[in-house]
Amino acid sequence: MTLNEFIEDAFNVEQEYLMDALGDLTPEEMMWRAGPEANSLGWILWHMTRVEDMWFQFFIQRETEIWARDGWDEKFGLPARDNGFGHTLEQVAEFPAYDLAEMLKYGTEVRTATLKYLKTVTAEQMDVVPREARPEMSIGRIFRQVVGEMYQHQGHIAYLKGLIRAGK
Repeated sequence: MTLNEFIEDAFNVEQEYLMDALGDLTPEEMMWRAGPEANSLGWILWHMTRVEDMWFQFFIQRETEIWARDGWDEKFGLPARDNGFGHTLEQVAEFPAYDLAEMLKYGTEVRTATLKYLKTVTAEQMDVVPREARPEMSIGRIFRQVVGEMYQHQGHIAYLKGLIRAGK
């Protein structure tokens, strides 16, 4: 197994776990928060998808993010350049409900683009730093960061689903 095949497999397995966690959630459960300082499942899913889009489309490839390029920002009524980093408690509390199926369509487009890009990356390119302003973020480190973040947030969603369902 090559490094790129390993990364692709990690993304695919994470996606399976995520779909299991999201499978039967209701709109009300998507917006549930464990407390006033907690993120909702809907916010977490939006954030993790936006971050993947940002890192691979904008940061590495210097292309317009799929979110803005394909009008997803307008479909969801959310800003084009926002991905949740630095959101205040008020912004999280006011985050709008959305259609899960539509967010998953956006997520599929993002993941398809990520894996398409991954297929072009050579072992030598994993050490390339795409932005001088972030010298610590090589392409390889970005892949590691995003894979880790996807598993972390998928775990958050699964855990929060358990909390919601335990309280019923």
